[in-house]
Amino acid sequence: MNPKDTTRLWEELRHRDPDEKQEWIRQLAEQPTADSVDVLLDVLKQESWYLRDQAARALATLGERVVDRLIDMLEFGLWYTRSSAASALGRMGLPVAAAPLVELLHDPNRTVRDAARDSLVQICGNEMGAFAVAGAVRELPERAQRFALDGLAVRDAAVADHIQAMLTDPSPLAVADRRPLARAVNEDGVLWDDVVGDEGAKQGSA
Repeated sequence: MNPKDTTRLWEELRHRDPDEKQEWIRQLAEQPTADSVDVLLDVLKQESWYLRDQAARALATLGERVVDRLIDMLEFGLWYTRSSAASALGRMGLPVAAAPLVELLHDPNRTVRDAARDSLVQICGNEMGAFAVAGAVRELPERAQRFALDGLAVRDAAVADHIQAMLTDPSPLAVADRRPLARAVNEDGVLWDDVVGDEGAKQGSA
């Protein structure tokens, strides 16, 4: 796909039928340019749930290229934009999104809060993500911690129990609090234990 200006890309997307829109969004993600990324992010601001959902799925495949921009969108825009950005981050699964999503649990809109909880459960799908979520929850006041854990428990009791266990024994959380590594581990598929090795055990027992 040749690069086109953002306005033209959006106009083409807006006038296609649903099946064509889905395919067009897929193509934008598979052959991303600066303009096509802008279009996908702009779709999260549109009223169409279908388009937002498809764009969130596509954006999730772009990883670090868009993670910071999605995190920024959690703080601005209408409720459905914040919710869609949260969903994209959950599908992406990068631990770096854990803290911003925990902050989103304070959002006044219930749909946004629900999207944040769903995404946090997804991020907990790997151990590095679970460490990041536990570290973010740990920073909350005690009552807010309980609120966060209760919301996770409704979605996945095992995840909530795992986070609670890490909060009860917080020593590994200090080892997990490495922001640049949190990105690299998940993206490269490297296991946490393979990265820290004996260092994690030493710091945990210190």
